[in-house]
Amino acid sequence: MADFVLVHGGLHGGSCWDLLRPELERAGHRTFAMDLPIDQPGKLMDDYADAAVAALAGTASDDAYLVGHSMGGMVIPRMLAGRPKARLIFLCAGFAHTTEEERLESFAATTSDFFDWLIADDQGRVTMSKEDAIEAFYHDVAPDLADRAYSNMRLQWAEGFSRVGPIAPYAEHVAHVICTTDDRIIDPVRHRRMSEARFGIIPIEMPGSHSPFLSHPAELAGVLDKIVKADRAGGRV
Repeated sequence: MADFVLVHGGLHGGSCWDLLRPELERAGHRTFAMDLPIDQPGKLMDDYADAAVAALAGTASDDAYLVGHSMGGMVIPRMLAGRPKARLIFLCAGFAHTTEEERLESFAATTSDFFDWLIADDQGRVTMSKEDAIEAFYHDVAPDLADRAYSNMRLQWAEGFSRVGPIAPYAEHVAHVICTTDDRIIDPVRHRRMSEARFGIIPIEMPGSHSPFLSHPAELAGVLDKIVKADRAGGRV
């Protein structure tokens, strides 16, 4: 049994994990999720990490597995400051950079379509049209579920994406990396190269879109379960 802390990505909230959580709990694990303050102008990535750590106070175990989806991949390594025993799992995620070279490499791995899809309001917060959100996040998700996921999307202060500084190296905390074969936000080929170069890890590939917690929740839960078992045994799936 493990504790999974599920950290959502940009434009989303803790509700995006609602199909995955029961799958993990049926396997005997505990799950925790929260809404990061992504819609608040002035809040940056370190603030997101602080909010996530605060939300876990007195709940998840110190050695919990922090699962970061998309932008959440830049949040979970920052959470190590408050949870140094935690392990990290990246899911279709950006990697927090430790150098300027890594930052540029990560930026190049984000598809140009993603930035074209964003629509800004007068406070510098961004969202997407329903059509573009489905193209970006939910193109392999059942229509009724995609509709519900879109209705739960949240505004994202755009500078929370861009005003991100480097952090200390964290590779020894990484348990694994998961990517999907038809991700339309993060280029799978570049993502794989970065994972191998930075962490020495060949990602586990799953079918589908940027949102496997909606399109393949049972399969994703099985992958996460296997990662934990192998990691605790001192190995890797």
